[in-house]
Amino acid sequence: MKQGGLAGRTAGLRPAQKRRLERLCHRRHPDDQVAELLCLQRLATESRELELPLSLVVDGRGLCRLLWVGPLEQSGRLLERLPGSERRQGSELRLITCCGRTKQLEAGRQEGIVGLDLAPILWLRFGDRAEAGGQWPAQLLVAHPDAAEPWASEAAEDLAQLCSRDPLSLTPPNEPSASAVTANQDGPERVLLLALTPGDRGRAQRLIAELEGLVHSAGAVPVGVVEQRRSQVAPQTLWGEGKVGEAALEARRLGATLVVTDRELTPVQARNLERLLDLPVSDRSELILDIFAQRAASAAGRLQVELAQLRYRLPRLTGRGRSLSRQGGGIGTRGPGETQLEKDRRAIARRIERLQREVSQLGEHRARLRHSRQGLRRLALVGYTNAGKSSLLNALTRASEARAVLAENKLFATLDPTTRRLELPEPLLLTDTVGFIRDLPPPLLEAFRSTLEETLEAEGLPIVVDLADPAWPEQWRTVNTILDSLGATAPRRLIANQIDRCAAGEVERARALAPTALFISATACLGLQHLRQELRSWPESAPENENTTCWR
Repeated sequence: MKQGGLAGRTAGLRPAQKRRLERLCHRRHPDDQVAELLCLQRLATESRELELPLSLVVDGRGLCRLLWVGPLEQSGRLLERLPGSERRQGSELRLITCCGRTKQLEAGRQEGIVGLDLAPILWLRFGDRAEAGGQWPAQLLVAHPDAAEPWASEAAEDLAQLCSRDPLSLTPPNEPSASAVTANQDGPERVLLLALTPGDRGRAQRLIAELEGLVHSAGAVPVGVVEQRRSQVAPQTLWGEGKVGEAALEARRLGATLVVTDRELTPVQARNLERLLDLPVSDRSELILDIFAQRAASAAGRLQVELAQLRYRLPRLTGRGRSLSRQGGGIGTRGPGETQLEKDRRAIARRIERLQREVSQLGEHRARLRHSRQGLRRLALVGYTNAGKSSLLNALTRASEARAVLAENKLFATLDPTTRRLELPEPLLLTDTVGFIRDLPPPLLEAFRSTLEETLEAEGLPIVVDLADPAWPEQWRTVNTILDSLGATAPRRLIANQIDRCAAGEVERARALAPTALFISATACLGLQHLRQELRSWPESAPENENTTCWR
């Protein structure tokens, strides 16, 4: 196996230049010094000729593991080119950069992020030529991930003096950065939240708390929040350049492996953020789709989730990996010049078309089920996700453990609608539906339309809200807005849940907003008898203006 590798912008190098750079890769540096001075002087000569910065990655034994041609832009590209296993790569890495003609000895923000991901014990930066008088400017940097600037200057002296220093005397080798520590730990994914928040601090905290709940529901751990209040968003990234740089450093300090935004991103915005953050980026819609994919238990649910995911990902295929730009040809393609990306798009389009036919068949099947239930009153429990609809259905039907609907304190715990027969004593069909959420992804709403038809065909819509959540009025408005967009015309009535856990004054607040609201606690079995009595004659007895004026 080769000792060191040559990577970066090597496509335009002449064979002679490549051979000289490869010889520099094979030179060994003293293990008790930062670097060999003669090797760095030759590196500066090559940097002047190429007019590009050159970087060496040297391990604790003095072996060069990588020579990178060009600026340090993305840590993933650099780390994946370190040859050999982690043991062969060695520890106590040293990063040495000839800055080229610019002589910028201070590390830029993007370079600093790459340096943090590499986690060297020191970073030597020097110019590509000596100044008048023979002084060769150089600077020795040491990582400080917890500071405002991730790299602090340890010394700024002549290159020869810095090369002769003992690298182990500069910084304790047993203090790796947070990103280096967490990258090797097994466990749930660590997520940094990137949010655009409104001026109202209380509403901003509720929106962030909801995003944290989504992350928890997806099985990950939110480790930090970077928020920004802006009157005008940047079209390229939504967030300002300075705030994105702050988020990149915060992700390294906290050891985050993924960044989740609270806004839906266009494909271009997602690519720009991934380039600046040097981390994978998911938006809120992709996070919700991932939760649905984990929760889908039935064949119908998996079918609808797959359709929604493909519709979401189809316009975002551009730039997803180098394999998507391969050239192909032969049987099954449109010509010898067709790219792998075009073939993938056609394959996804065919799959979407097939799934749409299956979803249409699913809708016809549900229509036949509803037709077989004619003659019975049908009500559909609707509401914001995690409002207690499943718990209420179990409590009203007194379901046994075997027949109980899954009820967990998680967002989108259940996806498939469940219908139960309720004797009051006249039979009534009560359906537990999929929970709503603000800014529901359009692909998800379209894919679950056959499931949401259970709501549209119901004769009454009890809207369940969680009074223990301070944002319940806003959630109530969101539910009504979604119902209006779906074209639901059935009478609605507010069912205020969790009266045993709500703050003082929330009951009076609900009565002021909805005079006909019913107050219950599904888990504590409070108010259920009164609710059953109301359901006997409802929706015939529901006030006409309940679903038109009270919630606005």
